[in-house]
Amino acid sequence: MTAQAGSISSQLQAERRQLRQRVRAARREMHPQARTMADRAIVSHILKLPEFRSARRIALFLAFDGEPSMHDVIAAAAARGKRVYAPVLTDSVMHFAELDTDAALATNFFGISEPRVGSRVDARELDLVLTPLVAFDDRGVRVGVGRGYYDRCFRFLLNRRHWRHPKLLGVAYELQRTPHLVRQPWDVLLAGAVTEAGVHRFGDPGP
Repeated sequence: MTAQAGSISSQLQAERRQLRQRVRAARREMHPQARTMADRAIVSHILKLPEFRSARRIALFLAFDGEPSMHDVIAAAAARGKRVYAPVLTDSVMHFAELDTDAALATNFFGISEPRVGSRVDARELDLVLTPLVAFDDRGVRVGVGRGYYDRCFRFLLNRRHWRHPKLLGVAYELQRTPHLVRQPWDVLLAGAVTEAGVHRFGDPGP
């Protein structure tokens, strides 16, 4: 890496850190009533998705740090006989373990709830993945908390000549929508994002 390239990379990292801090703070500061209304709208949009209706195996997240609540989505999926999975993290790897409304939960090293036990599923066998995020843009570029778990887990989707499944849809509040994010080579693009304002579709990013 040249000195100039290293300088640009450092600048992008600094910009993403600032973006994360700003957006996460704004998300935490949402008024409780506004958050409740937004969560209801997000759930309503998710339940109407063709991808949700046809999915047999759905992965989602357990809310942390002001993220939208997925509780009602879990209940609705279970009522429809769908199998639901949530992330389980190790130091560098993310797995998905089965989750139901009575599942025992544990808190991981980030303070995020995850299934204590449950059968695991290969990421390639999932139909729909509802992903958490810090920010997204209208091309499907996603910024997470900076640990790279989702990008590593779903990097096989970067080879779209062979893998177009599962469908990755971000779940966020509209305040997390950002005009333009610089895509890194390892960034796995979202197919869409669901906010209280509706469903944003990003199209096929190609190979």
